Amino acid sequence: MAYVNWVTYEAQLKVVYYGPAYAGKTTSLKYFSLRLETDVKELPTADDRSVFFEYTQSKKFPANNLQVKFLYWTLPGQQKYRRTRHLVLAAADSVVFVADSQYEAAARNLEMLNDLEELLSDRGMCLEGRQNLALQPIPIVFFYNKRDLTSVMPVQYMDALFGLQSWQAPRYAGEAIVGKNVVRAANAAATLALKKLEEKIYGPQNRDARAETE
Repeated sequence: MAYVNWVTYEAQLKVVYYGPAYAGKTTSLKYFSLRLETDVKELPTADDRSVFFEYTQSKKFPANNLQVKFLYWTLPGQQKYRRTRHLVLAAADSVVFVADSQYEAAARNLEMLNDLEELLSDRGMCLEGRQNLALQPIPIVFFYNKRDLTSVMPVQYMDALFGLQSWQAPRYAGEAIVGKNVVRAANAAATLALKKLEEKIYGPQNRDARAETE
């Protein structure tokens, strides 16, 4: 979860892009980094690679005047990289789940969502909206990618597939290859991570009371 250095007044938040192989996670991350004019980095591991970049807010976060740095991560979705995904999820503050909108990918989307929940549970976390009192909730934003293709599931169908009617997790439909709604999904995940950071500092009740006075 969020790391705060009270000596330098700096905070670090980690956003992880998750989803099935070839859903558009890396494409989304590269487009977002291009918009932020930040270079994407590749971290080689034993037999695969992790893609990530860093971005520091130009304005200081109101909570105790902190300077916030965001770390955006993703890696391949193939099953053989599951152990690496487990490591990347360490200290995650929010997740962008990139789903493939093609009908043929429906089962893979659900498999990877289940994989995400299992790995988070191993780390004492759960997805927000599916709270387990014994686990720490982490925000999630869904991004339905590849909406430019011809044979894609309707948005409402995908909502039902993931159970978002009762879950109420934010979701966006778009096209990572041209950047449609990529930035909106990333910003939503960052906003939710910042909210968790503020709650960590002030507590949920104090945060609400502070907001009313501003």
